[in-house]
Amino acid sequence: MEEVLKPQSTNNDVNFEPLVVMEFALNTNQAAIEWMITKLQASSERNGAELCVTAVRMEHNQGQTETVLLIGGRTERLLLGAEMMGLMKEYRDGNLREFTSVDINNFRGADNPDGILSMAEKQKIIFRELENIRATDEDEHVPGYEFIKLYPGRNIVKKMLSSDIVKTLFPIHDQDFLKKLGAEWYKRPLSSQPIEKIKYYYGEKLGIYFAFLGFYTISLIPPALIGFLYWITSWQNLYREAIFAVFNLIWATVFLEAWKRYCAELAFKWGCTDFVSSKFEEPRANFHGHMGRNPVTQKPEPVFPKSQQLLRFYGVTVPVLFLCLTCAFYAMLGYFWLQAIVDRWYLEDKSWLNKIDTFMPTVVYAVVIAILNAIYRKVATILNEFENHRLQTSYDNHMILKLILFEFINCFISLFYVAFYLQDMKLLKSHLMALLITTQILGQVQESVVPFLFQRRRAHRLQQAVRKLETAQSVSYSNGDVGQDLLRQVSIESSMDQYRGTQDDYLEMFLQFGYVFLFSSVFPLAAMWALINNVTEIRSDAFKMCRVFQRPFTESAANIGAWQMAFELVSVLAVMTNCALIGMNPEVQRLLPSDVTAINVLIIFVAVEHILLALKMAVAYFIPDVPDWVEVEVAKIAYQSKLALQKEQIQRSAASKRKAEVISTI
Repeated sequence: MEEVLKPQSTNNDVNFEPLVVMEFALNTNQAAIEWMITKLQASSERNGAELCVTAVRMEHNQGQTETVLLIGGRTERLLLGAEMMGLMKEYRDGNLREFTSVDINNFRGADNPDGILSMAEKQKIIFRELENIRATDEDEHVPGYEFIKLYPGRNIVKKMLSSDIVKTLFPIHDQDFLKKLGAEWYKRPLSSQPIEKIKYYYGEKLGIYFAFLGFYTISLIPPALIGFLYWITSWQNLYREAIFAVFNLIWATVFLEAWKRYCAELAFKWGCTDFVSSKFEEPRANFHGHMGRNPVTQKPEPVFPKSQQLLRFYGVTVPVLFLCLTCAFYAMLGYFWLQAIVDRWYLEDKSWLNKIDTFMPTVVYAVVIAILNAIYRKVATILNEFENHRLQTSYDNHMILKLILFEFINCFISLFYVAFYLQDMKLLKSHLMALLITTQILGQVQESVVPFLFQRRRAHRLQQAVRKLETAQSVSYSNGDVGQDLLRQVSIESSMDQYRGTQDDYLEMFLQFGYVFLFSSVFPLAAMWALINNVTEIRSDAFKMCRVFQRPFTESAANIGAWQMAFELVSVLAVMTNCALIGMNPEVQRLLPSDVTAINVLIIFVAVEHILLALKMAVAYFIPDVPDWVEVEVAKIAYQSKLALQKEQIQRSAASKRKAEVISTI
């Protein structure tokens, strides 16, 4: 193979630790593979990543060839990458500070430079370097594939992935640590989650997600217990729903404010507090445009006019979104048309079979909602890519906005229609119950039952991967050999499913939060159903992360992003909906004087709504977002940084003064 693959960089170290796998499609043109290796090994001055690469070439039956690149980096290269990324590491005083090579001796673990960075951090650095490999003016197309055009500033690795030249790109699992993590995570269903170990292995973003999922699940216990007590007791009173609704509204605020405090603690302990300017943040790998320079860092990067981005949003995204919402509206009308037919059948013949049929339109509608949501998510992803956002945070926030706007309307439009147009509380309760339970059953089937049923297929796929390696006619290496155990692990992990991120998981929790709190006065048991669902979801997600998915590249996150605002907006909307539902209760209206006009009734309940909103704001105000000790520690770090800067300036001034004195004596 060394005669075929010719690495053009002399900086490679054959003794490096393989951390990331890049697998090419079968029979990929050799020119494209050699070109990719050159890009990986070339120095940054030559628009390369300056990484270490071992190429493994396997010859199979019928003339099929398969090439896998095992990518790593020299210690000094990875430490430089950590410094360029502003990676936070533990300093000798116990605080987290941005890593710098010149100050390496003052960081914990400096006695073993190779152990300063964790395996996940090394893989994150390599992924960043892969994202920085962009096409230049000389790269017109992928070698050997003239029809795959390249444009200056476009990310080369992403282009090869989307063109199916590169089959998959993933970081290698740490099998020993993963076994220990799984034993503490999904094998102990009643114990707390090992959040610190999850963060260490999967990064801050996934650590924050599982911390939020666990925190939200625990917060469901009080409303679930009260709802269960309401269900088993026979107490019927107009104050029953009002008391439960008020409790839920206050409790939702307490939960969201308490989460912000807990999240601030995690962000500080993990060193991912968001202080980075958007001008300093690196552009997304898929961000494209003509090559220019960052006004702050002066680094070369793609530039895309803001006017074109706005034109794409208002000229394409908004009309397509309106079309999708129209489809959701007509799906709702179709549901009510079908429900009316089934209800008429039941009135004509009140048999048990027709009674069961009355629930079928809601079940079918829940399935239709799930199908429309799945289709829209693909459409939203295409639109978001088309808008060409520069920053990953901007890309994520616009994606969240699209998902929330459509799926909230798609899931809740029928409930609002029943509640405030038909004003049928009995139908609202049955419709909400059927939607919530059906949605959660579909989710559990998709996330738990389907993976279990496909366990045999997955095992067969893993066996095929191992058999393919064992039956290869020849295996050759370039730039170092690879152990059989590692090669076997790479073959197995390449056949595993790819993790798609946290967006869908947050969206599922957001919709569930809406089902529980928007109409809590109508269906108190909603929190109980949500609690049962989430307890099983935590462990099923943990199992899939450890056993089903490839290891994802770690990502930084200081909080849950735009989802925090989304949850808070729903909690505010819940005040309005529950006040309106209670106000429309005939028993409540009978308590009012008979001579009160409709306008006066409206004014009364608007006043009550504003009182509850004021109470909600007061609760939020008296619960600080950041704990006092975190604010003190942040202030200490800022003060120490100021002292260090002053000391450095004094030393420079003294050095300049001594230099001037030496020159004057000459």
